[in-house]
Amino acid sequence: MTQSNNNGTPKSSRAQTSLLNFFTTPKKAKAAERDSQEALLEQADAFMDQDMLEEVENMEKLATPSARKRKTTMDMEVDDEIKPSTLPRNGKNRRCIDDDSDYEDQPQSPTPARVNGKAAKAPTLGQLRFNAAGSSFTSNNDPLAASLNGNARLQGSSSSGLSSQSLSQQLQSPPRTPTDAKRARASAFAKKNEERYSWLEDVRDAQGLRPTEAGYDKRTLLIPQSAWKAFSPFERQYWEIKSRHWDTVVFFKKGKFYELYENDATIAHQEFDLKMTDRVNMRMAGVPESSFDNWVAQFVARGYRVARVDQMESRLAKEMRERGSSAKKGDNLVVRELTGVITAGTLVDPALLTQDLATYCLALVEQTQDDDSGNPTFGVAFVDTATAQFNMCTVPDDDGDRSYLETLLAQLNPREVLYVRGGAGPGSASRGRSVDDAVLSSPDARDGMAGISQATWRALKNTCAPTTDWIALAPRSEFWDAHTARREIDQYFSPWPAALQRAADTQPLALTAVGGLLSYLRTLKLDKDLATLGNFEFYSPVQHGSSLVLDGPSLANLDVFETESAGANGSLFSLLDHARTPFGRRLLRRWVCHPLGHADAINARMDAVEFCMGDAGNEIAAALARMPDLERILSRVHAGRCKVADFLALLSGLDAAAGFIAQMRSTYGASAPGRIQALVALFPELDIQELRAAFDANVAETEGRLIPHAGSDEQYDEALAAINEVDAWLDQHLADARQRFGCASIVYKHIGKEQYQLEVPASVKMPDSYLQLSATKSVRRYWSPELRTKTKQRAEALETRAMVLDSYQTRLYARFDRHYATAMKAVSVVAEIDCLLALASASYAMGAPACRAKIVESGTIEFEQLRHPCVALGRGGSDFVANDIKLGRRSGEDAATMVLLTGPNMGGKSTLLRQICLGVILAQIGCYVPAQAATITPVDRLFTRIGARDSLLAGRSTFMVEMAETAAIVRHATPRSLVVLDELGRGTSTHDGEAVAFGVLHALCARLGCLGIFSTHYGLLADSLLHADTLLRPMHMACAVDEEQHRVTFLYRLQHGVASKSHGMNVAAMAGVPEQIVSRASAIAEQFEQRLRQRRRATETATADASQMLPLPLQSDFANLLRMAALPPSTDSTAGYEQPIGGADAARKANENQYWSCIIDHLRRTMALRHNRPAVDLV
Repeated sequence: MTQSNNNGTPKSSRAQTSLLNFFTTPKKAKAAERDSQEALLEQADAFMDQDMLEEVENMEKLATPSARKRKTTMDMEVDDEIKPSTLPRNGKNRRCIDDDSDYEDQPQSPTPARVNGKAAKAPTLGQLRFNAAGSSFTSNNDPLAASLNGNARLQGSSSSGLSSQSLSQQLQSPPRTPTDAKRARASAFAKKNEERYSWLEDVRDAQGLRPTEAGYDKRTLLIPQSAWKAFSPFERQYWEIKSRHWDTVVFFKKGKFYELYENDATIAHQEFDLKMTDRVNMRMAGVPESSFDNWVAQFVARGYRVARVDQMESRLAKEMRERGSSAKKGDNLVVRELTGVITAGTLVDPALLTQDLATYCLALVEQTQDDDSGNPTFGVAFVDTATAQFNMCTVPDDDGDRSYLETLLAQLNPREVLYVRGGAGPGSASRGRSVDDAVLSSPDARDGMAGISQATWRALKNTCAPTTDWIALAPRSEFWDAHTARREIDQYFSPWPAALQRAADTQPLALTAVGGLLSYLRTLKLDKDLATLGNFEFYSPVQHGSSLVLDGPSLANLDVFETESAGANGSLFSLLDHARTPFGRRLLRRWVCHPLGHADAINARMDAVEFCMGDAGNEIAAALARMPDLERILSRVHAGRCKVADFLALLSGLDAAAGFIAQMRSTYGASAPGRIQALVALFPELDIQELRAAFDANVAETEGRLIPHAGSDEQYDEALAAINEVDAWLDQHLADARQRFGCASIVYKHIGKEQYQLEVPASVKMPDSYLQLSATKSVRRYWSPELRTKTKQRAEALETRAMVLDSYQTRLYARFDRHYATAMKAVSVVAEIDCLLALASASYAMGAPACRAKIVESGTIEFEQLRHPCVALGRGGSDFVANDIKLGRRSGEDAATMVLLTGPNMGGKSTLLRQICLGVILAQIGCYVPAQAATITPVDRLFTRIGARDSLLAGRSTFMVEMAETAAIVRHATPRSLVVLDELGRGTSTHDGEAVAFGVLHALCARLGCLGIFSTHYGLLADSLLHADTLLRPMHMACAVDEEQHRVTFLYRLQHGVASKSHGMNVAAMAGVPEQIVSRASAIAEQFEQRLRQRRRATETATADASQMLPLPLQSDFANLLRMAALPPSTDSTAGYEQPIGGADAARKANENQYWSCIIDHLRRTMALRHNRPAVDLV
């Protein structure tokens, strides 16, 4: 046996080294001084990794108190009997074999670092303390500290080299205080990189533009050529990616950590207080791989984009790849690639998705019409990346206020909006200026490449949420035009999906929007995962004829999805949102956006809802209660990035869906309503049992791995056979060793990455050809020459098996993906059943009274004891005062299409308007209505003008907002529409406001004939119009007034007649306005009323002799009749009595929207009313 020195280290020529030194070609020995620096550097890095891991885990515990405690274990097994001085460890070699920390830009040291023939000692943990600002353990004049800086080059006078003598002196010198060490390391790092990264002090984009210059592209970074030459291989690998994603936080994979460098490290430290230090010449912060999803979610929640750069191979896989290659071996870098960019609008990972509803990324292009109107046409495409569902549409001939575009935006509420860079909006550049080698088109080109107009940008800002991200893309190069889109889409499909082909043939602007969307997704590495599913459909924000149209203002005024004060709480959707599944919730939201428009469809859905309100609903609810988000998981399976647990949940969910559908078919059969029978019949047969039989379900559930059964995958069987062959040799080799050395206690020992060490008693003498790896007082551990080769073969076989298992998961997902269309059909059936069950639950939750609306075709809306559905369920719902309302063209004295509603301030007028609208929406969705009885005719469009608000972002005053919404009503309303106007004209002077209100109300009654309610405080409207049209009914909200005390008691009861006053003084007193101000205001108001009465009496006297003169409204009606009769006849064969005069297209171009049915009927009623009056003698 070989002799040992005093500290137990063998004097044998067999060097103690790591596994990697036997697997690699020995390099030429480095100088002892360089070896010392490298060894000390790696020892320091080992301490830094452990210190950083503990810091990050502590941060996670503080951020998520309920998170389970993460346990960090050491890779190496430490024997209690081993003395630290017995085996000098080579930190460099240990790190290289361990993928947990490979800093490839540092040269390898094949032997332990030695100083003056002795093993160099690493700094103690007390010397390796770092602060959060990046400082650690060096001083300005300490060469050892400078060597531990991550770079062997030293600064100042010490930069020429580090002598063994000075290093030894530093090792023997007493340790400095931690504060001095921190300051020293910070100073050394700053001095070393003062020039190396000086270009980061003057940030410019790829075009050389600074952030303050027009056209600056925040996504790119210009790196000078001198910096590229000075980069280490690792720095070059990092900055090649970071320079193209400067506005993105890049998580760079290194072993078991994701690390952030330079500006990203600063963000991590400032936002989340992550420990920051310096490594590989850069500031650095890091998080463990196991908590990546948690940290990404936090960065995204703060508004950051996150790029993920992964290691595409291990150290061993890199060596295996290069071994058979004749090409020149590269540096020590493993291959890393950008695998994805995560943004708030394109989340796909279930771990990052925080809500069930869809999150949209929308692309928009604009084109100005070439006619005199100048109205814009929009091409729109949007995607829900979590489900890979693409939609596109063309918004033709929108008005100046972008009404249709605003409706679309209100329905979708996109999280990210893409548009052509160069027009209005952030990131604009001067027209004609080169933008990333692409030139903007002129508006006359009409190809969508001219950017968006200022009016469109105002509409976007006014409608979208404040959290919306605005992304400007360079024309053609980043936002593909139609020609480029055609060429690029050919890479995904052959043949194209039907919707895309239709867009290419008939709607090039929509195809251009799709091109911009796909180009953007390509930069995020999502295009192939999402687009190749082929889920492209056309979307119509305004589905004329098939559904009730709810425009943007109506969705906002009626609090359909959000309220101004409480967000989603208290909205109509929150009332209906009883869906059990996430994909059911998303479908329910689309139902709310587009209520049904035909009586047959409404009745069929109501039949199904009532069916779900019975015993069948409880059975369905139990089956849907634990169903996962099948729609989103199907998308991840197609992308090949689905977690095993989610894949198992998908298979179980589809089995559960098939089970309860089969139960419904056998239990109810023909007794179920027609829509239920149709859904049961649409559910497809799912043949996925072969997939379940292909892998070990127990291992998949317990370990989260897909292990194929024997014989089901040839590649896995071959990899397993190779491992078994080596294992058999290892067993035989152990038996031979025991027999050869006559020692039955010889066993295999596994320490870290160096596996299968022959552990023998210290008394047994081993041949010189055996390599000693480690030792204790009582045992020695060796590799035989053959064992060294076999351990490498086994490691390679295990690596091959791991790669095969990764590919097997992908191949298994690809096999399931063949069933995607069938599975999606099943999911759509389950989603609709879930929505029906949600409406049934919402109907129950409304309380009594609630009823099913009767659907008729007579142009009627009637409610008995109607309550506001949301207020009735909220605070004070039991005291809510219900009211009756009747609107319609019926015979009799109560026939009225329009109600003129008056009453005191705070008397409940606005609430009444909203509850009537919501009652109609609920009925046409197919839900019960909170009323004693309800009868409605399906409404084609609902218009609202409720509340007073301005739009600062759009540059519009309160009155301008009112007039814009009113203009949309007058332009687009039909006799089948429901119009609700609340206090129109209050944003201007009294006379102007009353005149505008008069004109609009008269147009609604005499030109359009729609159903509606007109709330006002202008009492003269009643005097002017009530006696001129029998279809206008006066109603008011009752109240009790105490004039002496200036108190008013609101009764909230709707009664016939006109309110005598608005009682504004009483409300002012209730609000706390001082008594003297209220009294003085009352006196002034009385004077105003006296003058008004005197003026009215004078007017009546002056016109007494002109009793035969037609009233002004009637004169206007006859003049309008003649003007409409002079219009050219319609060329549309479908234009008739219920179509706009001249046809829809002609009416839109002429900015006219009138109906013969209304004009003639109004004149007949007016003349009949005047004929029955004795003072009028007209034929």
